[in-house]
Amino acid sequence: MTLKPLFLILSIALLFGCAAEEEVALTAAPLADGAFLLGDVTMTEEGEVTVLKRAQMKIYANDRFMFAFMHEELNKPDVGAGITEWEEGALIESPIFNQDGPLDSLHFSLDIQETEGGFLQSIEGLESNGHVYDMVESWDRLPGQTSIFDGLWKLDTREAEEAGELNQFSEIKMIGGGHYIFSQSFLVEGEMQQHFGFGEFSVDATGAAAETMMASSFESLPSEAQVLTLELVDENHFKQSFLWDGLSVTQSYIRQ
Repeated sequence: MTLKPLFLILSIALLFGCAAEEEVALTAAPLADGAFLLGDVTMTEEGEVTVLKRAQMKIYANDRFMFAFMHEELNKPDVGAGITEWEEGALIESPIFNQDGPLDSLHFSLDIQETEGGFLQSIEGLESNGHVYDMVESWDRLPGQTSIFDGLWKLDTREAEEAGELNQFSEIKMIGGGHYIFSQSFLVEGEMQQHFGFGEFSVDATGAAAETMMASSFESLPSEAQVLTLELVDENHFKQSFLWDGLSVTQSYIRQ
């Protein structure tokens, strides 16, 4: 065999090898950050299949995640927020907060399959309210832009005019993919209230922002977008100021 045909064969082999490597890399690439709306949930328990639909959003941004929805059986918000990492093609979610407060030492291994418009999320052996399910969720990606405020945040301080102050107010907030999710609690007449909300988020270079709520646990949705002023104090702190029932409120957050 002459050197010229041998060189040609080696070149073709290298070309196909590179193409194969690129295909593997694309297949194994983590899901891109963004905001997603739930399509449906398929729950399988001992061969019995149930398909559910509900208003639920999930955001992935900067190795963090958050989801929120109203749990109809419990009649209360169901919220999870925490840290994400990829291990051998599986997405590991480690929640550090839920609707009741901080969490520790919880880890869920999720099989993620990217689809044309979003992704499928599968988890086996999920324990919930005395049941064990295999669960598959279908998620649709929402359009939206990234921002310097993307990430998971915990309320640090809240300053409000006296009439606008809330007793024992706490909040976890996620921003990403042009959307937001919040989970908050506060005391009303001796009873702790829990609420969540999610919707569209936009902010310009001056910090002028708007949040348009799509769903929440409150009785009704606001008729107009909530206008806010945001300030990134440093990489791990930001402030938001807004009017609530005509009263000035400023909230400071710490990145989680």
